[in-house]
Amino acid sequence: MLKNEAPFISTQVTSGEYYYLNLTPEKSAKEVVVCGGREQCSPSYRIERNSFRYFSIEFVSSGRGRLTMNGKTYPLRPGAIYCYGPRTKHVIETDPENPMLKHFVDFSGSELVKLMKSTDFSKGEPLFVSRPFRIRSIFENLITTGNTESRNRAALCALLLRQLILQADDYAMEPAAAFSPAWQTYLRCRQYIERNVLELPNIGTAAAACFVDQAYLSRLFKRFAEESPLQLLTRLKMSKAADLLSAGDLLIKQVGEEVGFADPYHFSRVFKRVYGIPPETFTQTARREG
Repeated sequence: MLKNEAPFISTQVTSGEYYYLNLTPEKSAKEVVVCGGREQCSPSYRIERNSFRYFSIEFVSSGRGRLTMNGKTYPLRPGAIYCYGPRTKHVIETDPENPMLKHFVDFSGSELVKLMKSTDFSKGEPLFVSRPFRIRSIFENLITTGNTESRNRAALCALLLRQLILQADDYAMEPAAAFSPAWQTYLRCRQYIERNVLELPNIGTAAAACFVDQAYLSRLFKRFAEESPLQLLTRLKMSKAADLLSAGDLLIKQVGEEVGFADPYHFSRVFKRVYGIPPETFTQTARREG
């Protein structure tokens, strides 16, 4: 379905990726994922609604903005996740100097509403999660699953939505911690590593680019993440390498060079440590399955 076939999807975006499952759910349905996606807000993005036909969960992946809901205004930063629904008056607007990248999922159904009410979403205000990259991963899985034709697509998306609700509740942290300088520095450094993974030869380079001491960067990851900055960088590089190997267009040596390994033997050792098999075996398996 094209974006303009769902009139409630905002046009105030510069780019977006969407999926549509069921825009006309039955009122008696227990759990239905309607649609969802990811969208980069334009600098002038501003949505004002007196109500909405479904329930919706939105997540800020990057950028800043404001949410006014139930008569109160809240700042939005990366890691913020919030819910609104029918009869919820709300205004969402982005910071024009730092437009938001948002993920969202719209849904309906008595069982999902019941689940929401059992969590911190029932407070009626944004939550700030301590593992925003895990939450973002669930939203990305929803996009992939929602756009993959299969007989179990709707059920799989409903399971992912349940996971999203429960993990957001598990990861919810105190607002004071979410706005602490340490947390904001951690997010800034992590996002820099993710965006520049192929250009970064080591963590020291990332720390210098983010104007923090390497030892301090390691302490931030120990406090807020489940992996060290080096483990993150290595995992992201090997994930990109796996994508390139699966495509089959490059030699293993060339793939290693693409992700920053001049020594093909070192690349093979690191790849095997991450995935349990050498890149040669991975390539052969990918070709057979392809």
